[in-house]
Amino acid sequence: MRIPVRFCLALCLHVGTLFVSTAHAQTGFEKPPVLQAKDVLPELLLKGSFHEVDSRVTNDGYFNEFTLRSKFGDFKVEGQQLLELRIGELNALNELDQLSSSKVIGDAVYEGGKATVLAPVNVVKKVAKTVSDPDKMYDTVKAVPDGAEKVFSWAYRQAKGAAQGVSDLVTGDSQTSSKEVSEGASSTLQAGKNFGLRFIGYTGRERELFRKLQVNPYSSNRILQDEVVRVAGLGTAVGFAFRFVPGLGLLGQLTTFNRWYGRAEQLSLYEDPDVIKEKNKAELRALDVPDDMIEQFQKSKAYNPWTRRFVTASMTALGPSVAGRSLFIKAALQAKNEPSTLYFVSVAEYLEKIQKETPLKKIVSSLYVPAGVTKKGVLIVPLSVDYLFWTQEVGGIFDDFKARVTKEESFSSVEIHVRGRVSARAMTALQSLGAKVTENAWK
Repeated sequence: MRIPVRFCLALCLHVGTLFVSTAHAQTGFEKPPVLQAKDVLPELLLKGSFHEVDSRVTNDGYFNEFTLRSKFGDFKVEGQQLLELRIGELNALNELDQLSSSKVIGDAVYEGGKATVLAPVNVVKKVAKTVSDPDKMYDTVKAVPDGAEKVFSWAYRQAKGAAQGVSDLVTGDSQTSSKEVSEGASSTLQAGKNFGLRFIGYTGRERELFRKLQVNPYSSNRILQDEVVRVAGLGTAVGFAFRFVPGLGLLGQLTTFNRWYGRAEQLSLYEDPDVIKEKNKAELRALDVPDDMIEQFQKSKAYNPWTRRFVTASMTALGPSVAGRSLFIKAALQAKNEPSTLYFVSVAEYLEKIQKETPLKKIVSSLYVPAGVTKKGVLIVPLSVDYLFWTQEVGGIFDDFKARVTKEESFSSVEIHVRGRVSARAMTALQSLGAKVTENAWK
């Protein structure tokens, strides 16, 4: 059973006037409604040449969950950022599909005079039978839901205590048993171990194919991984020219997808993963991250070589004048699956952006929710969420957070920068507490 995502968030508010209405703010909670995709997504993300997003969109209070349909399979996708990555990967899969069609490969085989016989590829939920019948490649493709543990549950556990937090999580709206939580976490860890073994062995040719496709070699999209390995093998066997021209009209809407590729080129992330690992380790040490924490971060199954480097590079870019950068790494270790990893990647990038506009003095991370304090004394809380609703979980952690955050740093005002949208109820509650809230702040 798939455990629904629940983002248990600590909102960073000042101890003075910002908390005078705490008791009032914790009343009038709302249940996130079922949303319509057309109301939360740009038109080009709703439907494209290779995909369509179901109209029904659920929300856990923080992230929208989408159903993405394509001829390559159906995907349950948590969060718009991951949706943009998946849609971009469908462009790559279509190019691989065209390239490995029976006509393309057949021409290469017969014109070259090669009697090529392909052995089955070791793939997940799919077997490429023969070149001449590519449709069979998709016979057993099934949707693989992303994630198996509640996103951002760390904040709730920290606020209420680990034992009480776990109890609340498994007896709340999800009706999920503790056994299912345990089995889900175990399944996630095992999948992470298996995936870790897979991507270590990418050949140079396969990495170059990923680069030409402009996609992440370490994506959790197993269909994409398997097709790149298969097509790279075909190229070795029969030889063919690889040409990829992405649909610029669509990709222009995929801000996460485009930004990742640009950063990957800048950071040379198509190198051997061992080389990337050593570079990351050196930068973490320069950030004064303790060796044991470096080891945990490098081995975390929630991250891959790209996402790990993105976080470290953003912290490095803040510069040595910003205190608490190692605290961000400590917080980032709370990520247990892909949606929560994307949260930390996104917040790290945003703090880097803030530093260029309004110099930061310090990173704070009460309840492992990172925020930045500017040199002018403003606490900026970047919330990389799709749609924030005023749930009981949000209100329930205010008192605990108040005691924690004021021990870390003093500040004069609070700004909450939300990547997506905020419900009217949540906006009213946050503003009544004295916080300035900005929607669509990442644009």
